Amino acid sequence: MNFVVKVFLSGEIEERLYKGIHKFQESYFKKEEDFFKRLSEKQTPDVLFITCSDSRVDPNLVTQSKPGELFIVRNVGNIIPPYDAIKDKNSIAAAIEFAVLG
Repeated sequence: MNFVVKVFLSGEIEERLYKGIHKFQESYFKKEEDFFKRLSEKQTPDVLFITCSDSRVDPNLVTQSKPGELFIVRNVGNIIPPYDAIKDKNSIAAAIEFAVLG
């Protein structure tokens, strides 16, 4: 599993993120490699979870769910546009359609 992080951060924050990614790859990912392999083949979540893009909200932590159990749509204020706006195929509409229809 390869992650690419290209953001403009202070060196200290960037280092912390890279260390976190490396730690994930070397510990959790290696222990759960079969699980992540199955996830990479398809996704079949039972729940569409719409939430705010607020960095303090972690849907998997709040619901105590594992990766792949929730199809998560995050946006500012968890706002779902009215039906007329959804017809225009915005990103929220696309995510809902994908979650429902697959």
